[in-house]
Amino acid sequence: MFTLKKKSNIDYAAPHIRQQAFRMRLLKFYKEIEFNDDVYNHNATMILKGTLPYKFVNEIERLRLEHEKQKKEKWEKIKRKGATTLGLQVRNIVANAIKKAP
Repeated sequence: MFTLKKKSNIDYAAPHIRQQAFRMRLLKFYKEIEFNDDVYNHNATMILKGTLPYKFVNEIERLRLEHEKQKKEKWEKIKRKGATTLGLQVRNIVANAIKKAP
């Protein structure tokens, strides 16, 4: 039987739109980890204007990807077990209490 290959997804967005989306992802990540508004505003302005050197932007992106990977692993673990480690400890306490109750 003849099967058709899946068509690859082509990004038709203009380059400046893709670049802006990339910068906004960086800023969203950076806002999660930076709590000093003055420092954030200064660095965010540099990122948005494109004045931050490419080398440093790549470092921030690498950290963002690691952070996303860790978040994904954390949620996959919670999804598999149905609770966080603290939630599992509470489950065990309640289960033991039920077993010991007359």
